[in-house]
Amino acid sequence: MLKISGMDAYYGESKIIPSLDLDVEKGKIVCLIGRNGVGKSTTLKSIMGLVKTPAGSIKLDGEEIIKVPTYNRVKKGIGYVPQGRDIFPQMTVYENLMLGANPKNGKEGLPPYIYELFPILEKFEKRRGGDLSGGQQQQLAIARALVLQPKILILDEPTEGIQPSVIQDIGRAIRRINSELGLTVLIVDQYLEFVLGISDYIYLMEKGEIILKGKTSELDADEVQAKMTH
Repeated sequence: MLKISGMDAYYGESKIIPSLDLDVEKGKIVCLIGRNGVGKSTTLKSIMGLVKTPAGSIKLDGEEIIKVPTYNRVKKGIGYVPQGRDIFPQMTVYENLMLGANPKNGKEGLPPYIYELFPILEKFEKRRGGDLSGGQQQQLAIARALVLQPKILILDEPTEGIQPSVIQDIGRAIRRINSELGLTVLIVDQYLEFVLGISDYIYLMEKGEIILKGKTSELDADEVQAKMTH
């Protein structure tokens, strides 16, 4: 589905990621974990074309996209929810969602599963985005990415600053997105309990490099925890 090979990524003149290899298999939930500042968010921004990637390959369904502009990557089927969510606080929930539909000219309206996955959004449809709680804003941001009906959903720190009960709601929604819609999901997060409970496969990053990877069911949680905190 998504295959990164030998990719370098830069912030300005600084090389953050040297020669990264990472595979996201179709239909799986893959988590990229690690401490702050190791290059996780840069990896996602690289996939979206938001930082310089002068070397290597990024393939989506076998098609090379490393030189494709960001907006065309979205059109090719990548749904992206950045860290901080980036919803429009002055617009209503419904208006935020319809913005997600814009690249398809809004002709299709909202897919029916949006409110099934996130019933709170239907309840607060007319409420301004800025008046929602952090957890509700996160659900809105994920829902807005889903309006485009992407092939793969990429989430940057979806649990950040969110209370545990809402994290569980988001986890359930992601699992439903994966199982019922058949959507491939790539998540960056640091909350290990959430990651272990949701993912099929884990990559652990340190200083821009993958130091541990494997199927979640086969990894030793204590070893992963130790490498994240050493």
